[in-house]
Amino acid sequence: MFVKFSSILYPMKTIVLTNEVPVRHSIRPDVGREFLAIDCPRGWDDVKKLTKKVLSYEGRKFTFTGWNSDSNECYFFRPLDGSVMTARIIA
Repeated sequence: MFVKFSSILYPMKTIVLTNEVPVRHSIRPDVGREFLAIDCPRGWDDVKKLTKKVLSYEGRKFTFTGWNSDSNECYFFRPLDGSVMTARIIA
């Protein structure tokens, strides 16, 4: 990609962020949870890569809760009281 200033072309550098995915965030106070939804266009092939993962969103941890095969989305949740229990794998 190039940007043109006057008559000179300047190259632009792009950095690909690894281990980041676009998400949609929602809060459900009626059930005491907040959710992240992730599009999985290849269905289960995408979802199975995420099922045993913990996502960090704005410093909060979310764990896998399920997926919808009709809309090809998977969902992660976090209790509003912040009581997600996770452990770091060291090896």
